[in-house]
Amino acid sequence: MIGVIGISYKTAPVDIREKFSFLKNEIVPFSELLQQETDIADLVLISTCNRTEIYFSQDIHDSQTAFQLVYEVIKKFKGITDHCWHYFYHRSNAGAVRHLFEVSSGLDSLVIGEDQIIGQVKEAYLTCTELALTDAVLMRLFQKSFEAGKRVRTETGIKLGITSVSSAAVEMCAYLLDGVIDKSVLLIGAGETGSLALQNIHKKGVRKISITNRTIEKAEKIATKYNGTTVPFESFGKYLHGYDIVMIATSSTKPLITAEMVKQTLHIRPGHKQVFIDLSVPRNIESEVAELENIELLGVDDLQEIINQTTEKKKESAELAKVILDEVVTDFNEWLASRSLRPAINTITTNFQTINQEELSTYRKVNTPEMQEIVDDYAQHLTQRYTRILIKNLKDLTDNGKNIDSLKIINDLFKFA
Repeated sequence: MIGVIGISYKTAPVDIREKFSFLKNEIVPFSELLQQETDIADLVLISTCNRTEIYFSQDIHDSQTAFQLVYEVIKKFKGITDHCWHYFYHRSNAGAVRHLFEVSSGLDSLVIGEDQIIGQVKEAYLTCTELALTDAVLMRLFQKSFEAGKRVRTETGIKLGITSVSSAAVEMCAYLLDGVIDKSVLLIGAGETGSLALQNIHKKGVRKISITNRTIEKAEKIATKYNGTTVPFESFGKYLHGYDIVMIATSSTKPLITAEMVKQTLHIRPGHKQVFIDLSVPRNIESEVAELENIELLGVDDLQEIINQTTEKKKESAELAKVILDEVVTDFNEWLASRSLRPAINTITTNFQTINQEELSTYRKVNTPEMQEIVDDYAQHLTQRYTRILIKNLKDLTDNGKNIDSLKIINDLFKFA
């Protein structure tokens, strides 16, 4: 069974999603707890600002039991006692395959066709593979999802226009500030999301750029790229008032910008309008900041209006993308189904060869070498012939492995005593 259980912007607000976000260093302890509690050992864990999803491969539990067990382990690992089942979705087998391919293609993203998600999926897969957490089924599944994502982006126009939450945030900034070409920006956090946001706002004409990051070397590297400056991470709160736009995207589990921090510097530039953009999950800016005078606060869930506009333009491309996904999903499901026939095929082949050798051993005692060679050749030909016929019939009867109900009977049938 292939399964996925997750929570996303479609099913839960950010204050719920942030409770279930995972850091990279939590993957190993979570996988250990999952194996201990459920015996499920093969997984890929994806955690972004818009979703947390756990893909797994197992043949121990029925699907409903597996989902319930994984859900309980997630809650236990995160120390959550509230009932949250209604926020989660789950898919099995073909449904899970289709869902992952839609995620990798950007069809399930807040911004349809976003580019960032496929990189995030690849990183999650590579991390779990390096940790020896993925089996052959998950490896094949994720590799096919990358194929699906690449085809959708190259064969349709889905990546035209706004392609990420970051670019949507920049568009909203330009609207709120009547353009951004003469504005200044402070980026807090030098990871992929923040760097993408900075790239987008630089394209809009912003040239007054400052960066702060826990690791100063990363901040300096990005600052050099944009001819900007750096700000000490330990004291960036003192500099907030000096910028028109403040963007934050870090993996901190608690707010780094508080209402009190912002309030302390408001008197320095009275009447100065500022836009704060929080691209983090969990949120890095206290919601009370939005209540301060001349402050606009945008989070990942506040960008829906501008995203809806670009989504409407991409509907035709999305329909073309679904046709492509149909092909790739069918291809993967064919591979998965045929894989389920391997035990039966191996049993047929092995047992016929065994019988062949056992029966021939009797003739070797009574025949001349020349006659034995003739008999051996004929027996081998007959064995291979009947093996091919039985394997062909096996594939026909099971629809190449899709009809798994008859597989157990067939496996039992060819267990020669």
